[in-house]
Amino acid sequence: MTVVVIFFGLGCATATQPTDTIRLLTHEEFHLPQEAIDDFTDRTGIEVLVFVEKNTTTMVDLLERTVANPIADVVLGIDSLERRRVTEKRLVEPYRPIALAKLDPSLLLQDGMLTPVSQLAACLNRSKSRYDSAPRRIDQLPKPGEIPLQAPEKIDDLIDPRHAEQAVIPDPLSSRLGLYFLVAIERLHPENVEGVTPWPKFVDEMLRWGVEIAPSWEEAWFSRFQPSAGLANTDTRSLTWGSSGMPAVSVRFLPELPDDVDVAVIDSGCVKIVNYAGVVNNTPNRRNAGRLVDAFIEPLFQFEVPDRYGSRPTRTDIVRTDAWRRFGVNVTAIPIDEWRIGPLWEVWLMTWKQIVDSVASGEEPLPPIVQVTLPTE
Repeated sequence: MTVVVIFFGLGCATATQPTDTIRLLTHEEFHLPQEAIDDFTDRTGIEVLVFVEKNTTTMVDLLERTVANPIADVVLGIDSLERRRVTEKRLVEPYRPIALAKLDPSLLLQDGMLTPVSQLAACLNRSKSRYDSAPRRIDQLPKPGEIPLQAPEKIDDLIDPRHAEQAVIPDPLSSRLGLYFLVAIERLHPENVEGVTPWPKFVDEMLRWGVEIAPSWEEAWFSRFQPSAGLANTDTRSLTWGSSGMPAVSVRFLPELPDDVDVAVIDSGCVKIVNYAGVVNNTPNRRNAGRLVDAFIEPLFQFEVPDRYGSRPTRTDIVRTDAWRRFGVNVTAIPIDEWRIGPLWEVWLMTWKQIVDSVASGEEPLPPIVQVTLPTE
């Protein structure tokens, strides 16, 4: 077990003002707005001791191992895939924050066990310029070598050889965003459904046609994708898995907002992921734990929620940043059914690895699925 411990708010209280300490457990993949945490300490005198796990699954594993003697008072960053385990094992206690009415009602849980803090619409992203036609007159026919590839419109385009060789996907075995891609594939291509290509066969086909697997989302996006590299750069890819927020995120560190960004979101097959916070079960500091959860849905924290993955706040009254107002994209993202999926995604990961290893070793492709209908007597 590797846990990084960080203190927020040290020195904020005066020597004459006694301070309390609240323990917060989160993980590396969740963006924790430090300014909002410091503001919480300034207002309450409560110092925040932060434990940082590797990802949401290892974080929940730690909660489960320490359930008799909780390691934290508050947990932050539980995603949709882990929500079922957290609630079924009663790793958190019911808590309804003060500003509950400000949250998107579609994200609220009836049992009140967890509070939605941020949401992510995971989608395919593509370059714009690599699919744009060269300018020409209406009466001028394009030259054969200048006819661009038609832009992909859906996940199923990944088994089109022309698009497969332009795509890079983060590995679900080592990337949470990659895992969301696998969940999206399974939803579109469930097994044992007549007339539907099962997802293992779909994955096998897309890999054999040339879809590249990157070890991390960062590698896929910042190194292998690079949409602005232009048509002449054949060393990078023009199609990847990201989120509806990536056009806005791609300009967040620029000194001035550009007129346009070379990233388009494919509004098809998107999945909605929600990140939750909760009061840890058996915490001896339940009152202050509730106050910290309240802070997670206050305007300052919610305004700073957007992260490098393109997450969005769960409050409906938060003013968006200039980048989000100009480049943010609204898509039809379907929430994942964690109660149906349960622990199945861990089995899917093993199947994914078998397929990837099989393709890498040069083994024969998976046999076609044949539906056999026995005659009725």
